Amino acid sequence: MVGIVGVATLTKVRHKRELLLAALPLAFAAHELAEGFVWLGLRGASPRAGANVALYAYLAYAWALLPAIVPIAILLVEPQRRRRPIMAPFSVLGTAVGVYLLWVVVDHPITAHVAGHSIDYRGVGNSGNLVTVLYIVATCGSFLLSSSRPIVWFGIANLAAVATLVVVQSEGLTSLWCLWAAIISVLIYVHFMQRRRADAESVPMATTSVGLRPRDHGPPSEVAEV
Repeated sequence: MVGIVGVATLTKVRHKRELLLAALPLAFAAHELAEGFVWLGLRGASPRAGANVALYAYLAYAWALLPAIVPIAILLVEPQRRRRPIMAPFSVLGTAVGVYLLWVVVDHPITAHVAGHSIDYRGVGNSGNLVTVLYIVATCGSFLLSSSRPIVWFGIANLAAVATLVVVQSEGLTSLWCLWAAIISVLIYVHFMQRRRADAESVPMATTSVGLRPRDHGPPSEVAEV
């Protein structure tokens, strides 16, 4: 289902700077597929070597890539110039967190075991709590500063999900939060639907000798800037 939403979202892309955000739902779908292979490996239903590849692919995305690309993706599609300098620090923070966690994945022993209905990933060590907080600030903070209501709700939903998971099942935070993010990727699709609708409404019509036709304008995102 998330894969279908991902493909549908990509069809709404009109400008290059929208591509990174639009690709997130499809990336989440591939991400959950990778965790499916991790599950099979932990239950002995697939070769251990294949499960290890899926494990490191899953964590490279969840720990290292996601905190770096999410703030950048939100920054790229933000139409209001005055908001961009405020959002930029979250991109720097997310990239720093991603680089650190990539080092953890590459240089530290990583473990995974079943914890109820999720998977508990370990490897960050004593700095885990601090890194988790910085990760959440970088990813959710950028969403909350967006001028797009669906994107803001995406951030609020993620914060609510994190708070709930920490209370209910903190050991499965990585696994369950990424699943939650995949499910509510539909809000990213809603964002693009609203942008395309707003683009259509903002294009003025000019009367010509053959009737009405749209005038030639630059990217709608530039027209929307204030």
